[in-house]
Parts: sequence; C-alpha cells; structure tokens
Amino acid sequence: MKNSPSSSCSRLRKHLTHEEQKLLDDMQRSREARQKKAASAKKTGRGGKSSLLLVGCVAALFGATAAPLQAADRPVSAPALYNEGNAVQRAGRLGPAILSYERARLLAQDDTAIAHNLDLARQKAGVAAPVIPWWQKPAHWLSFNGFAVLGSLSLLLFAVAFFGMPVLSQSIGSIAHGAAVSLGVVTLLAWSAVAARWPELDRAVVIGTQPTVHIAPAANAAVLFDLKAGELVNEGGSHGGFVRISTADGRSGWVSAMDVEKVIPSA
Repeated sequence: MKNSPSSSCSRLRKHLTHEEQKLLDDMQRSREARQKKAASAKKTGRGGKSSLLLVGCVAALFGATAAPLQAADRPVSAPALYNEGNAVQRAGRLGPAILSYERARLLAQDDTAIAHNLDLARQKAGVAAPVIPWWQKPAHWLSFNGFAVLGSLSLLLFAVAFFGMPVLSQSIGSIAHGAAVSLGVVTLLAWSAVAARWPELDRAVVIGTQPTVHIAPAANAAVLFDLKAGELVNEGGSHGGFVRISTADGRSGWVSAMDVEKVIPSA
C-alpha cells in the first residue's frame, strides 16, 4: 500500500533543518494556493464570459467614450486625476499636469477646482485654452459622454414608442406618436452634438518640454517649428515612433510619440 503525500512529507521533515522545513512549508502553501485558484477559475469560467459580454453590450449601448481611460493603467476617477495633476504641477511638469486636468474635466465637467487649476497651469505654461466657436457652444452644455448617453437613451425610447404605436389604442397611440416625435428630435440633437465634438477624440497634450515638429517622421528630417509643453494638438496618424499632429493655428507635422499623449487614450 502506497503512502500518502502528507505522511511522506511528515517523515521527511524529521531529517530537515529548520530553514529547510520553512522552505517546504512555503512550497506547500504555494501549491495549495495554485490549486484553489485553478478550481475557482474552472468554476466561474462561464459566468465570467457572460459578464464580459453583458458589460460590452452596455458600453456599446450607452456610448462609453471614456472607457479607454478606465482601461489604462492610470487613475480613472476625477479626484485621483486632479490630485495627480496637482502633484506633477508642483514638480514643475506642466505638460503632464495639463493632461491630468484635461482628463479629470472629462469626468467632472462642472468641477470648478479642476477648471481653476487647469487655467492656472496653462498660464504658467504660456498656452491658450481652445477657442469654442459660437455655433458649437450648445454642444458643450453637457459632457461628451452626457450627450452620448442622452442620445442612446432617447433612441431606445423612440424605438419603443414608435414600434409600440400599432398595438396601442387610438387615444394612447396619439400620445405615443407625440412622444416618438419629441424623442426623435432629442436623439437628433444629442447625436449632432456628439458629431460636432467628435474631433475631441483625437485631442492630445504636449507632455515633452519643448519638442520639435519635423517635416517627415524621422529624427533627421527638417524641423518646421517647436511646440510648448501643455499645448493642445490633434493627432492624425502615426508612423514608426512618430505621430502626425496639427495645431489650432493650422500648422502640422511629425513629432516623437513620446512627446504627446491623447487626452482619451487609445484602447
């Protein structure tokens, strides 16, 4: 009859030193932890896949445009990003500070403290805030995500009201018709605002001290102009270790990818 592993280990411990016994105990605990983890993963595997599918469907429905922020290995709450901006601003790194404040403002558009410190950092860096055309100002009444959620919800309710009219009575059907028209208008306005602000998805902040913009994606290419730390630009493609950027005044060129970072990180 074969001996069990536990009885064999017990006899073996008698011939080991204290340090060797401690090492053996650590190995046994590690093996038990791996076994428990494997059993748990096997038990919850199907449920985990279903949960991921549900999360993906919800994110697609409500237009969670800030989801990449949550996927990145960085702070994702407005207070955490605000504190990060304060810390790097005190360290004199104005580009990363402005980037953190911009990200915090995406999550808390009406926070006055974030807006104040962002303006202060821009003043120190000598860069201007982006100018919003008068016709785009209504598109900034809500956050980007706010309009996306509003558009998604109104579209869903519009579909319910529109396709429910044939099965409703005449009196209720007229109410549903009016609701469908109103919801259709809200949906159109909300997604028009999203479309007007769509270029903001490519907005990036210069985090380098004073990077140079080249005529081509190469370090030895001719230099066109310099950028300021904290300046807002738009990314428009990449090649090798360079990205193509355009500034608010219409200039464009190639800059090292290490010197700029998107406000909404790419997934």
